[in-house]
Amino acid sequence: MSAELARRRITLALLALGAWGTAARAAGPSEPAVKAGFVYNFAKFTEWPAGALGTAQIGVCLVGADPLGAVTGLLDGKPLQGRTVTVRRNVRGDDLKTCAIVFVTDVDERRQADALRAVRALPVLTIGDGEGFVDAGGMIGMVSADDRIQFEIDLDAAQRSGLKIHAQLLKLARFVKGRPP
Repeated sequence: MSAELARRRITLALLALGAWGTAARAAGPSEPAVKAGFVYNFAKFTEWPAGALGTAQIGVCLVGADPLGAVTGLLDGKPLQGRTVTVRRNVRGDDLKTCAIVFVTDVDERRQADALRAVRALPVLTIGDGEGFVDAGGMIGMVSADDRIQFEIDLDAAQRSGLKIHAQLLKLARFVKGRPP
């Protein structure tokens, strides 16, 4: 596949992701289901260092509730980057180090900070639900704004962990911290 064709496919997928977030408010999937879709697409457009993901499974670990079971129901068993997604709930402490993705739905600042500290500088994509997650050191924070789900990215946090976030995803973010001038 040519680089141009790959870029077009990525752009179309990301545009669909943005439209999905907007349409979900009108009528359609619940907000937790939309956020689960965002988590999946964030992972699709993230590159981990060689060998960081293992061979069979990509672990998505939840810190906090899984509203309506959306994350587990929509992601568990889904194919991603040649592997199968496995969702684990209520993961804490050192167990977070075994995850490829940590999705923090808990708004308690102390629990958020503990989760981020546990995986700091490891090749673990951290995604949070709510304002201030990126400012707290998370990589991608989802926020509700302008009647839709939007997201912010801390590019520096991702790079410190050896992760590369695709440029097309950066273009769709409402804010990118650490973006080169």
